[in-house]
Order: sequence, then C-alpha cells, then structure tokens
Amino acid sequence: MAADDPDRRRFLKVATCALGGGVGLAAAIPVLRLAVDPAGKQTVTSPTEPLDLGPAESFFVGPPRRVEIVAPIIKDGWSAARDVVLGAAWVRRIGPKASDLDVRSAVCPHLGCAVAFDAAQNNFLCPCHDSRFSLEGNKLSGPSQRGLDQLPIRIGNDGHLMLTWERYKLDTSAKERA
Repeated sequence: MAADDPDRRRFLKVATCALGGGVGLAAAIPVLRLAVDPAGKQTVTSPTEPLDLGPAESFFVGPPRRVEIVAPIIKDGWSAARDVVLGAAWVRRIGPKASDLDVRSAVCPHLGCAVAFDAAQNNFLCPCHDSRFSLEGNKLSGPSQRGLDQLPIRIGNDGHLMLTWERYKLDTSAKERA
C-alpha cells in the first residue's frame, strides 16, 4: 500500500523534474555563454598603431608609388593571422623634404574597387566605373561622389613613414570612417 501513496508519487515526480531541469540548465549555460559572450566584445581587431611603410626618403618626386598596407597581426574571436594585406595606398612626394608626402587610399570611394595610376593621362583611374582622380586626389569625372581619401601619416623619429590605416564609407560625398 505504501507504493500507492500519493505524497510519495508527487515527491518522485517533483524530484525527477527538478533533477532533469538541473541537468538541462547545466548543459544550457555553456551553450548560452558561447553564443552570447562575443556580442559585447570586439571580436575582430585591426591595427590601431601606425604601420611602418619604410624610410620616407625612399619615396621620390615623380609619379606616385603604390604601396601594399600589411598589418603585422589581425585577431578575431578564435584565431590570429600574421602579415595580412589590408589594402593599398598611393604615396607621392610633393616637395623636396622627406616629410613632403601625400598619401591617398587606393580604394575608390564610389564602390571600393582598386584604383590604378594611369601614366598616360597622369591621373588615377578606377576601372570599375571609369572614375578619374587628379594627382592631388580630387575627383575629375565619373560616378564617385568625392575624391580619393587622404590617409593620416607622420614621420617617425627614425625617419620612417608611419601610416594609420583607415577605411571610409563608400558612395557618400562626405569622408566618414566606416
């Protein structure tokens, strides 16, 4: 008769549900942490320190020189990659001093295509939609709403050109960081 006791059945039912709920909660907590944890963190990093492009004296007066911008390390939530090409820049000496440099992004501000230097026309050309830019980066023609973006530079104590890589919003007339 003790087996048919309703208090015992209720206790076993509640204890079984509590035990199952506890096991389910214990399994769900790590899964929820895995899904929610990266939401509040910056999971992909890009360089915030200026990147060394070499001696400023190595850039001569004349046509602009295309330089690949390489980050020493990029980290995401799970891995790190070394020597990652972020993009390219056009470096041009505009005066006699080593610090007289103009650096423009090689990314077209229209839709992000790679901008080339057209030596025959002595200007920059975006082959995707035929936007043209002057040596100073000003828009000459095409659908781009603004000129080539100037990138922040400084000359380090050792005489090296230091560039801070920045990306800007595409297809806008104002230069806004992306």
